[in-house]
Amino acid sequence: MIGFLSDRQGFEKQYHDIDLPSFGIREGISEIIASTGFEHPNAAPIGIVMKGERPFVRLFKGSHTWENVLKEKCLASNVVYDPILFVRSTFSDLVPSEFEYVDAGEFKFPVLKEAIAWVVFECINLRNTDQSLVADLVPLNAGFNERNIKELPVPNRGFNAVLEATVHATRYQLTGEEKYLELIRHYESLASKCGGDAEKKAMKLIYEALGL
Repeated sequence: MIGFLSDRQGFEKQYHDIDLPSFGIREGISEIIASTGFEHPNAAPIGIVMKGERPFVRLFKGSHTWENVLKEKCLASNVVYDPILFVRSTFSDLVPSEFEYVDAGEFKFPVLKEAIAWVVFECINLRNTDQSLVADLVPLNAGFNERNIKELPVPNRGFNAVLEATVHATRYQLTGEEKYLELIRHYESLASKCGGDAEKKAMKLIYEALGL
């Protein structure tokens, strides 16, 4: 895909026009659901890394996200607080009706309808290795879904436990190592203690996805 930024000056202006922390991308690793794919949208949780003032991603080879970014050089971050959606997008394909298209320069790009905030990025400086792809991110457009901002999100150990369990579930799925199953059980206990019905249902989905 042809780059959307014509020169370095355009790059700097485009980057600084969008305040990423306002849209959920902060220093460290922001756990979001990435959407990719112009014609056939896909969603999967990833971490966007922010070091200094520049965000980047590391995508593991073989995933739909990796394939779409390699081909189309774009992705969108979706800030989501629904633990069930995190698990579903990890282990299954979301249906097209769960996406909507937003403006991103000269094209439309899919974001999640349930996202509280989204940022569409151009992926530049791609470094593809045998195991992963690393790309710097340049924001093209960002927005909020006011219809989804119904209450003030606060730290929830149960929700965070679901995120940790989901990560370990993907590792268990790949390796079958018992240590990951033990970690899943640990975080299930935390999710049950500190979370609500959504967190409990999300943990059940994890076990179903693993065939346990």
